[in-house]
Amino acid sequence: MAARAPEGDLVTAGELGDWLGLTANRVHALGRDGVLPRSPEKRYPLRASVAAYCDHARSLAKGKAADNALAEEKVRLAREQADKIALQNAAARGELLDSREVANEWRSVVVDLRAAILAVPSRVASRLGFDRKETAALDSEIRDAMEAIADDR
Repeated sequence: MAARAPEGDLVTAGELGDWLGLTANRVHALGRDGVLPRSPEKRYPLRASVAAYCDHARSLAKGKAADNALAEEKVRLAREQADKIALQNAAARGELLDSREVANEWRSVVVDLRAAILAVPSRVASRLGFDRKETAALDSEIRDAMEAIADDR
């Protein structure tokens, strides 16, 4: 049931409460806290009180939005901390490798592989009795294949 506007500009806490959907005690508390304007006789100017209560409600809503953003940041931080601890635990268990060590090991493997592959033409030539032209052709094919792999063609 909608409250009717009382005659005159000043209303009681109960009448203002009807307009705002609050109890008279809540209206008195808001008046005491300075949220709602009130006269020395503890009566409330209707229009100014409704406007003040709307402003108060908006500021509370903004505070809740800020609280939500803060809560989201706290959740994100907790996830990041959990990820960090999980990585530390995996490292302690020996489940992780240092990327620099892996890269160095692969570099060593690739260098050794390259040297072994480039030695193939001379070894094959000596076993099969290739002349220089045949050995150079085999060497050229192997180098072309290695460049193709390096260029990722």
